[in-house]
Amino acid sequence: MSSLFSLLGVARDGLQAQSAGVSTAGQNISNVNTPGYVRRSALLAARAVGGASAGGVEVVGTRRSFDRLTHARVVEEHGRRGAAEARAGALATVETVLEPGRPSVAERVSAFVDSLNSLSGFPMDPSVRVDVLRRASDLASQVSGVADGLGRLRGELVTRAQGVAGEVNERLGRIAELNTAIAEAHGRGDAGADLRDHRDRLVQEVGDRIGARAIEDASGRVTVFAAGTALVEGDRASSLAVDLGAGGALRVRVHNPGGGALDVTSAVHQGTLGGLREARDSDVARAVDGLDRFARDLASGFNTVHTSGVGLDGVGGRALFTTTPGVAGAARALAVDPAVDGRPERLAAAERAADLPGGNGAALRLAAVGTRDRPAEAYGTLAAELGSRRAGAESELSLRNDTVLQTEGLHESASGVSLDEEMVDLSRFQRAFEATTRVLRVADELLEHLVKSL
Repeated sequence: MSSLFSLLGVARDGLQAQSAGVSTAGQNISNVNTPGYVRRSALLAARAVGGASAGGVEVVGTRRSFDRLTHARVVEEHGRRGAAEARAGALATVETVLEPGRPSVAERVSAFVDSLNSLSGFPMDPSVRVDVLRRASDLASQVSGVADGLGRLRGELVTRAQGVAGEVNERLGRIAELNTAIAEAHGRGDAGADLRDHRDRLVQEVGDRIGARAIEDASGRVTVFAAGTALVEGDRASSLAVDLGAGGALRVRVHNPGGGALDVTSAVHQGTLGGLREARDSDVARAVDGLDRFARDLASGFNTVHTSGVGLDGVGGRALFTTTPGVAGAARALAVDPAVDGRPERLAAAERAADLPGGNGAALRLAAVGTRDRPAEAYGTLAAELGSRRAGAESELSLRNDTVLQTEGLHESASGVSLDEEMVDLSRFQRAFEATTRVLRVADELLEHLVKSL
């Protein structure tokens, strides 16, 4: 009698164990397409029954088939792709700012030089003089507008970087909370698989935004490192703050929970934040500097000739364009000089008062500046250089997309769900369940016969 009861106990435990296996396999199958889901396995172990050393089976837990090494590679590559994506997107915007439409700046330059050629042929024609000033004003306005656009873009990149920092901070706080929950589950003997899946996704999302590396301790908590410092330690999360430094460059600081701030700007190279920083303070800054140099050279080249000539009033020494004394801000400040603007008779077409009213020596030399300095080509070179940088960024993004797919494939093969494997496990657990059911049925029949015979 006692042996039959023991057999019934073994069958009961077997049914429970195989049911857990079927349930786990079913959960894996239902989550095969869930991002970040890590395959689970039911852990079964032999259990002593009665006086025997073994005889039953029990579920001792659930194992998560997580490969931390491949996950670390995925987070790392996501960080690199985030930087490449942010930079490529910013450079595409810079390109549209430099060339907002037709006519382009280079075409404005050509039109202005053509009007100077007309002035050299008809120095006394008022309509030609008006056209020269109009072309000069159109050119200066467009260059100034491009400079304003680049300035606005730099401001927008700061705002976007601050938004990214806020997203990072929100995830860091949730990781710290999950660290506590996972440690508590670990203390109860619970693997906390769902909690760990959630936390791993958050670590990857932090990596997307600033690059990250996570190290797990024996209690299940992770320490998250980024930008050369720890952002999460146990249940304590630091926060990022983005503003402008003394020189106007983007500055990233880490505020620790205990107080104090650490400047980590020089270590921010990965993730969206790293890409935005490089785009704003390197790529856009170079475009602004190139545009300022173009504006300074343009104004200087034409002013040198124009100040040496005289207007129809016989007065000389007037500049054609006005801008800043140095390079910085020259493009934004570029405009037709107020002394000449709206006063076509003050255009210096003649070299000397004695040549008036038909002198055209200065007009000829003004037109020659367009051939000598080639300002249209200079602007084209500026745009071409930016295009080259954008092409390089697009190539880098394509490479990072490929490496992300490769590392995600490696991680998926190590930690993801394989339908073929799950179907094999499901079939195995179902057969074991059926076999255990037959044992239970036989034990029940024997017990029934035994009771009837008493």
